[in-house]
Amino acid sequence: MKQALGQLLSDFLSALLFLATYLLSGNITVAAAIAIAVGLVQLRVLRFPGRPIEPMQWMSLGLVVVLSGATILTQSPRFVMLKPSIVHFAIAAVMLRRGWMLRYLPEIARQNLPERVAVAAGYAWAGLMAALGLANLAIAGYGDLTIWAWFISVVAVGAKIVAFLLQYAVFRAIVRRNLERTRVTEASGVALHPSSTLPIIIGGLILFGTPGVAGAVGFQQVTVPDPEDQPFQLAIWYPSEAPAAVHRLGPFRQSVATDGAVSGSPLPLVVISHGTGGTAAIHYDTALALAEAGFVAAAIEHTGDNWRDRRYSFTERNFRDRPRHVKLAIDYLLTVWSGRDHIAAPRIGALGHSAGAAAVLVAIGGEPDFTLAAAFCKEHAEDWGCARARAVQAGTGAPAEPPAVPNWVHDRRIKAAAIAAPALGHAFTRAGLAGVTVPVQLWQAEDDRIAVARWSTDMIKANLRSLPATHIVPLAGHFAFLAPCSPDLATAAPEICSDLLGFDRTAFHRDFNAAIVACFHKQLEAE
Repeated sequence: MKQALGQLLSDFLSALLFLATYLLSGNITVAAAIAIAVGLVQLRVLRFPGRPIEPMQWMSLGLVVVLSGATILTQSPRFVMLKPSIVHFAIAAVMLRRGWMLRYLPEIARQNLPERVAVAAGYAWAGLMAALGLANLAIAGYGDLTIWAWFISVVAVGAKIVAFLLQYAVFRAIVRRNLERTRVTEASGVALHPSSTLPIIIGGLILFGTPGVAGAVGFQQVTVPDPEDQPFQLAIWYPSEAPAAVHRLGPFRQSVATDGAVSGSPLPLVVISHGTGGTAAIHYDTALALAEAGFVAAAIEHTGDNWRDRRYSFTERNFRDRPRHVKLAIDYLLTVWSGRDHIAAPRIGALGHSAGAAAVLVAIGGEPDFTLAAAFCKEHAEDWGCARARAVQAGTGAPAEPPAVPNWVHDRRIKAAAIAAPALGHAFTRAGLAGVTVPVQLWQAEDDRIAVARWSTDMIKANLRSLPATHIVPLAGHFAFLAPCSPDLATAAPEICSDLLGFDRTAFHRDFNAAIVACFHKQLEAE
């Protein structure tokens, strides 16, 4: 609630300070000048951590400058009083897009809330915004400053809070009823809590300055040829102004514009590599966040190590093929994909989890030593990955026969990387990581019992040439970096959906996705 109210105050701050200064000093020129200064400071604060300035935020600043300037020239405060009406009308126009709310709801709400309910709620919000804009217009034209001050500080803010609380109660009741019907328990790790949904809808979306409200996210699924194996699947998210609709993506539902036209240019690219037995869909929420922030995000479904096909899982071939897939995906996106002309080729990043993190390390110049991996498994037979590698070897009757000198594929086009819970950390020596020269963001789960810190992240941190930007996530397990599970996925794969008591994966992913976006904005901006 604190976050939501803070965003409300931010939007009205220049108007409220104008009012306070004018009432105290009686000097309309000084009051208008302060309003302009506050607007400029707010924009600077947003820009300081590297976040992009959204169109609505630029519009807000423009209105402050233009209307405050008009106030100085005419010596009438009514121009400043008009700003809330213009902003409310702009937001109302955006909210007339059918189904705009769906992409901002928590995963559990999207899975259990009828689409028609969210669509109706979206139109209701558009009506509320238009009504508030009209009311402010009338007060600005005919009322006095006292009435206007009461309206923007109490009525406008209070109406939105009351409307949200009403919507929250209705949505929560529907979701609970549907969960009860399908007997989905809290083992899915994505419970609907007021603390997690309130900031997302009221603070991060419904009110002003919200990133990505003006457009949808486009989505395509393509097949990338592989000269050494069967083609692999690539899921692509990107900025688009095309209308969105809810579509299934494996066990998830996402609101996207399927095959919508790409919007914007040049766009930085982030390639995503999933973990063992994963899928191109498993990091879909992070990919959506990147696309909403102005990136093209492309998730690979690795041949031989995905949820349908595990013939290479826990083998050296898998770790050799994965970085090759990363390079093939980048080649395809830059030369074949229909949206290739929109990509900024010098601004490419890579994101990986678990085995995908190891693949990213190789792609940016790392080379693991599999003799160390074999020795490690002899000493640590209980290790999660070692136990599964032994099972694979037992099933085939003989160990794989890789070439004496592995041909590791690197891609120097990748300028920044983010890795989470990396597998095979014990095989990356200082010499093996000497070729990594790009900045790395490293995510470590505090309760990771698969990529255990002392054999994974600790060794990578110690052996990289430059210290990575490290994030340690309290109470998180190995699979915390995967998208919050849908009920279908929780039933099919409880191992990857269960979290420690007290860990809210949905809430964590808001922070995680924002940090990933900020990381790549910062590291790729200068390219």
